[in-house]
Amino acid sequence: MNYVFWMTGSYGSHPDEHYDPNASALPVIENINYQDMVAENVTMPAQLAGITGDQFTGICISNVTITLSKKLKKVLWNCTDVSGYTSGVTPEPCQLLPEKQPGTVVPCNFPESPIPIDEVRLQRCYSRRRLL
Repeated sequence: MNYVFWMTGSYGSHPDEHYDPNASALPVIENINYQDMVAENVTMPAQLAGITGDQFTGICISNVTITLSKKLKKVLWNCTDVSGYTSGVTPEPCQLLPEKQPGTVVPCNFPESPIPIDEVRLQRCYSRRRLL
C-alpha cells in the first residue's frame, strides 16, 4: 500500500481556462475524520496537502496503527496547509497534526446530527422497450 491517507487541493490545473486563483472563491474543507484503522506494508502513511492560503482544517486521525514496509519513502508524513490533531497514531504523524492528549486515545468528533449524505437512498429505475 502506498498511502493510507491522501488528500490534495493542489492539482496545479483547473478545468476553467479563465480561472484566476486570486479572484475565485476557494472551497472550505473541514472536519475530516479517520478512526479505528489498521494498515500493513505501507510505504508512506500520509500525503496531506491543502491549498496555499486555504488550509484543510479540523482533520482528526484517531486510533490508527500503520505497519511500514521495508521500502519506505524518505518522508513518512508529508503535510502542508492542513491543521487538526491526532490521537493514538503510529508511526508519529507530522507536526501539523499534533497529539491531542499524549498517552490516551481521544476519539474523533463525528457529527451527531444527520448530514446530507446520510439521507441518500438508492433507487432503481428502468424502462421496457417494446420490440416491433
